[in-house]
Amino acid sequence: MPRAEHRSGSGLVAAVCIGGPALVSLIPMAAAPAMVAMARHFGASADSQLFSQIVMTLPAAMLVLSAPLAGLLAGKIGQRAVLLASLVLYVIGGAGVLLISSSEALMALRVLLGIAGGGVLTSCLGLIGDHFEGHARERLLGYATSAASLLAGLALVFGGRLVDVAGWQAPFALYLLGIPTLLVAMAVIRDMPVRAAEQEARAAAAPRGHAREIGKVWPYYLLLILLTLGMFTPAIQAGFVLEARGIGSQQTIGSVIAATSFVAMFTAWAYGHLRRWIGLHGFLVIDAMCMGAGIVLIGLASSTAMIFAGCCLVGIGAGMSEPAIASLIFRKASAASHAIAMGLIVSALNAGQFFNPLIFDPLRRSYGPGNAFLVVGAVLLVVGIYIILRHRRDLLQKESET
Repeated sequence: MPRAEHRSGSGLVAAVCIGGPALVSLIPMAAAPAMVAMARHFGASADSQLFSQIVMTLPAAMLVLSAPLAGLLAGKIGQRAVLLASLVLYVIGGAGVLLISSSEALMALRVLLGIAGGGVLTSCLGLIGDHFEGHARERLLGYATSAASLLAGLALVFGGRLVDVAGWQAPFALYLLGIPTLLVAMAVIRDMPVRAAEQEARAAAAPRGHAREIGKVWPYYLLLILLTLGMFTPAIQAGFVLEARGIGSQQTIGSVIAATSFVAMFTAWAYGHLRRWIGLHGFLVIDAMCMGAGIVLIGLASSTAMIFAGCCLVGIGAGMSEPAIASLIFRKASAASHAIAMGLIVSALNAGQFFNPLIFDPLRRSYGPGNAFLVVGAVLLVVGIYIILRHRRDLLQKESET
């Protein structure tokens, strides 16, 4: 079989595969700079803070549900059809907030946006699996996460400025970026022809075969949920810590929190290159330990500089967790189950994001804001130590591996 990088239709195919995850990163991050202003708009109570956090993370709940369905649907009608339909819904569900004012309409559009995001991210990951293999695929996964982190960081910085200038709805205009992506995808994305042998493998894999394949890798999905919970802690929680310290400018808050995304951009870009020396479980150790240390630092912070440093540490792990786990699942699950496996990765990513405010809220009420960060950070540190002990033979890359 020819190598996947030679089977790619064009560089624009890779560009769409990178651009799709970047658009999905905007689903929470375009709303993040508006959270504090949104809480003020709907009322200044603690319940309004939770409401604004739920508005940010509600699409994640729909992504959890829609992504596996998108993976199954892509196996029947093709990745292209799922991607194009999802991009249309993305623009409607995202930019539609500019035209509404009620909380009910806001929640409805966020639900629609989550459904769209599940299709966009699942189909793009599936296209990467179809068109690329080996280290070329790992590099592209890293580049996709890097681009997503860059766009998320820019959304936090400039979205905060938009809130200061034009109100809490203004950052939702960023979802209009789905339009050029849709136009390029229509022109260049084609489904890879499925060979007879692969068709037979897919038929044999469903549905019991899929369950058996997913059963091999389910601990990695649980780990991804935890890592994503940590990854989104600065974006969802740190803004309220900064506001409590008297920092009222949304642009300043967004700039501090954006450190997570900008650091993640560099580490995700470096992921494919570092694979020559670091094993996949070695990346998971780095992810868990850096996120845990960063969240603990935010909880102990006595200054804005400490919060900034904590966000940077979280960003180191945030950039490499998704490509590392996706690479592990691509390796351990059969090709016939890749579509549904990638859908479940999207579900795990967004489950962690959705659970973040639901976990932090009772911890905050019981132990106080700072101690809530300490508890979550400590859990991540313990998980990092467990991975070291459990997978110590895969912390460094072996020369024999390809």
